[in-house]
Amino acid sequence: MRFALSEDIRVEATPGAVGLCPGCGAPLIAKCGSKKVWHWAHKGQRHCDDWWEPETDWHRSWKNYFPADWQEIPSRDKAGELHIADVKVPNGLVVEVQHSAIKSVEAKKRTLFHAPMIWVVDGLRRKTDKTQFEKALGSEFWRRPEKPTLSRMSPYDVRLIEEWFDLRVIVAFDFGGEDVWLMSARDWACGIGFWYQKEKLVANICERTDIPFIFTEHKNRRGKVIKRTHSISNSLPERLGESK
Repeated sequence: MRFALSEDIRVEATPGAVGLCPGCGAPLIAKCGSKKVWHWAHKGQRHCDDWWEPETDWHRSWKNYFPADWQEIPSRDKAGELHIADVKVPNGLVVEVQHSAIKSVEAKKRTLFHAPMIWVVDGLRRKTDKTQFEKALGSEFWRRPEKPTLSRMSPYDVRLIEEWFDLRVIVAFDFGGEDVWLMSARDWACGIGFWYQKEKLVANICERTDIPFIFTEHKNRRGKVIKRTHSISNSLPERLGESK
């Protein structure tokens, strides 16, 4: 964890510092070594949020796109279950930054718990993920047109799509650089997405403006045109924007 509470003030880990967990109130230990980012840890091995994962520099860099007081926000559901969002915008939108491997069952549980939410996934965790994406997109992997170009990605060709396309929320795949590939819809058995600048995505989230939506249309077997609009709005309805 990046933050602990010291006299009700959020503080970062420094050598010899003491603090309490913002989620459960338990004492935390400042871990300030040379191999990992400085962080707070619960005494013993068990974290109060069993979804929590060790942080990397990549985690921190994404979280630092947002104000510090939006980071590591604890929430409980009606049953009292506690989880800590990586980033939670005042309107209720959660951004989860994911590096480690995660089972689809847990990803769905986390999505339901934090909804409305967006996932940011490290596309460089496995050496083959970027290669698969590049092969599936062809020249579109390297082109970054001003007007987004939609691409359909099969889960049979790209493991990242297989792991994430069934959540029905925006997933941003980060392969380094200035852009992310936003998978913001699914069409039958494919994920649909486009390249989008990181700074624009962050601005959409911070300014509570809508992330560009995907509009598709096709003909059914009878020749009738079926129109579909896929969007995940940051301008959340009041009922979704209520704090948990």
